[in-house]
Amino acid sequence: MSDIEFSINLPAPTDKLIELATSFEDYPQYLESSIKSVKILEKTNNETITEEILIFRSLFSHEIIQKSKHTMIGGKQTHSEIIFGPFKGTIIDVLFEKKESGTKVSVNADYKISLKYKILSPIIKQKYKIILTGFLYKMNAKLI
Repeated sequence: MSDIEFSINLPAPTDKLIELATSFEDYPQYLESSIKSVKILEKTNNETITEEILIFRSLFSHEIIQKSKHTMIGGKQTHSEIIFGPFKGTIIDVLFEKKESGTKVSVNADYKISLKYKILSPIIKQKYKIILTGFLYKMNAKLI
């Protein structure tokens, strides 16, 4: 069972939306309050390994470094797994389906959190869908 599961319909063309979603180094421009930077460490035809610096702001500001492996499946789905950091083992699958009026984007996330950051779990669960939805809408706005 997934921790977060939702889908949204966007008017943007599917291929252009996938192109933006796989331009990992551009993520900070869409999530400037949550991601400080993204660096590509390794890239092959369908797999990219990135290093991200995440920013958590609540009563204090805290930066977390994580590494993720992103795999493109069948040209229409991304499978991302966090391979290093406090959220190691988290899986995020995003499916892009072409529709007459644009693209249906389905997100399925199963997150893991280390014991050290368990106290942040309610905040993460509450904000995750909001952050991902905002991210997708910002990419959509860039394309239309």
